[in-house]
Amino acid sequence: MKSKIATLFATLAVAGAAQAAPTYLPVGAQTNVNINNVLNGGWTQCYVGTMAQAIGSAAQNVLSACTGDYLMMAGRVTGSNTLLSLAAALRSEAIFNTGSNTNNTHVANGANWYFSANWSWGFTALNDAVNLNSCDYQNSSPMSMCLHTLDGVGGYRINDIVDLNGSTAYQKIFFQASAAQVPEPATLALAGLALIGVVASRRRKSA
Repeated sequence: MKSKIATLFATLAVAGAAQAAPTYLPVGAQTNVNINNVLNGGWTQCYVGTMAQAIGSAAQNVLSACTGDYLMMAGRVTGSNTLLSLAAALRSEAIFNTGSNTNNTHVANGANWYFSANWSWGFTALNDAVNLNSCDYQNSSPMSMCLHTLDGVGGYRINDIVDLNGSTAYQKIFFQASAAQVPEPATLALAGLALIGVVASRRRKSA
């Protein structure tokens, strides 16, 4: 009896599991966040490099290291515990291809994201426009980041701090998080009904 119930719950939990976000998942672009809020909120650091370092023609230096369900891009003064700028989204949304030679953006978790190989990758606040050539040089993007995805090119901005192509005083830092599996309410209800059925069947056999 006990083994049947355990098997039943295990099967239902697998069948009805749903994705859940990390406990810290800020909506939209953020500024001046303590790194401990991120690390204690279900994220792990997966990449860090100075702004001078290139991330590759398709950001492969970052994406090969950061494979989790969620991805966070952030910038800071080198070695600081304060993240000057950050935004987070599902990995697939953060790297949604918006095309090169365009000013297209893609809304994900309350921020405007853009990504294209051999062009640029970054985000800005939801209501801000971007001018991508190839990185965002828009003056009115106070909460933003942009990184070149041109092979061998670093840079370019953290908030209003621009022209960081050769800078070692600032860093780009990425975090990843997994989507935990939690039972959906409907699955829990189904499990309850199934358990009632198992108990009723057992009683009929005993009678």
